[in-house]
Amino acid sequence: MKISNELFFARERFIKKVYLRIILVIGLIAKGTYSLFASIQGDSGGCVFNFNARERWEFWNGMNAKNYGDPYGIGSLNDKILFQRIVAGVTYKFGNRTLLAAHIQDSRAFGWSLRNAKYPELFRLKKKNTQEPYYTMNPNEEFFEIYDLYLQVDKMVKNIALKVGRQKISFGDNRLFGPGEWGNTGRWTWDAVRLSYKKGKNTLDVFGGGTKIHNPEKLSIPFTQTEHWGGGAYAHLSLLPSLAIEPFYAIKTQGSADYIRTLNFTHHWIGNRVFRTSDNNPFLYDFTLCYEWGQDNSKTISAYGVTALLGYRFSDLPARPILGIRETYASGGSNNDEHIHTFDPAYGAKDSYYGRMNITSWSNLDDKELVVYLSPFKEMKLEINYHWFYVPEPSDAILLSTLQLQPGKHHLGSEFNIYSSYSPWKYFQLVGVFGYFWAGDVQTIQGNPAKNANWFALQASYNLDEVLMDKHKKIK
Repeated sequence: MKISNELFFARERFIKKVYLRIILVIGLIAKGTYSLFASIQGDSGGCVFNFNARERWEFWNGMNAKNYGDPYGIGSLNDKILFQRIVAGVTYKFGNRTLLAAHIQDSRAFGWSLRNAKYPELFRLKKKNTQEPYYTMNPNEEFFEIYDLYLQVDKMVKNIALKVGRQKISFGDNRLFGPGEWGNTGRWTWDAVRLSYKKGKNTLDVFGGGTKIHNPEKLSIPFTQTEHWGGGAYAHLSLLPSLAIEPFYAIKTQGSADYIRTLNFTHHWIGNRVFRTSDNNPFLYDFTLCYEWGQDNSKTISAYGVTALLGYRFSDLPARPILGIRETYASGGSNNDEHIHTFDPAYGAKDSYYGRMNITSWSNLDDKELVVYLSPFKEMKLEINYHWFYVPEPSDAILLSTLQLQPGKHHLGSEFNIYSSYSPWKYFQLVGVFGYFWAGDVQTIQGNPAKNANWFALQASYNLDEVLMDKHKKIK
């Protein structure tokens, strides 16, 4: 039975009011607990209440997360959505070295045409033409989920820290290990054990565990219902005052969630990032080379990914612009190949690199990019980029259900983006993004030429934890 628009929005408003009041009650309880523990433990310990609210309005024209340009396909091609994410909880500090963090996350998508209430099976991953088993990876909805729950011990041994439990893990430029935080639920959240070594500017992190699923209908208990088991190592080494390298390794296998645990695969990645770290030299560069190998059922894997950025900073001009060119390449292959040559970007984020509209990712991709970075003033950052997207192996490539290249063609399309962030106060940030995609040499959709698409987002976020930590020793 379909729900009328008036009834739907009334229900959404009611849900919003209920859970915001629950969050408020949690906040008041946590604040009282904070005051109690702070008075008992003094400067050497205490409890901090953390609260982060993020509201983002998105306006789509011509596509959505599952459908490009098909008016008869799933969902609306003209979504108008309010994404809301609230993270609230406490951080307890015991002495100078140990802390315990516990936070919940509530992610809602008001007005989203692909919401779980309407399409409960849309984000289920399962074997083709079957109903069960399955697991769910919803990018935008997750109700009262455990955001993090970890114990951290600093200086467990000299220069070494230990962190155990549910946590966010990201390194470098987030291409291989990234949280994927633009998505409303956050793509990668780890239930892991992590050891961190730091001496001066040099660091080494080694970790292992599982990545959680995102099911709006079920609470995810740490170290259960994982999508993948895996881990990795990531180092940062400062070789010169203006030169750093970041060698890395990653491994990914099937997790414990329904369906994926029936699969059999092991992926490995090894590579290195080399980049300039100083602003004193106007010439900028950033290179990453990554090789992937392993096995997936009966097939062996041999794939690679490369990124290369060259830029120049015009320090004497207003807004200190940086003009750069970037090439991002990831090998691709056909389903009929004896070996797998399609590169998988491990646990990487994608929103800020391969077009803001999330049409492509670092897989079977040749992305030629022109980018400009501007700093009009201290509180504002601006990025303008233009992408030319090509698909190295187009035979089996289908993106967003409908984007498929014409025989013998490789140009998927082009995308223009403007991204700006403004932080007028310490605890508040405003972000605006606009994207426009021109379809390239793609096949017709429902018998008609593919149309262009565009997208606009405006996001406001507020972070309260800094306000409470001003009164006592800061907890990081």
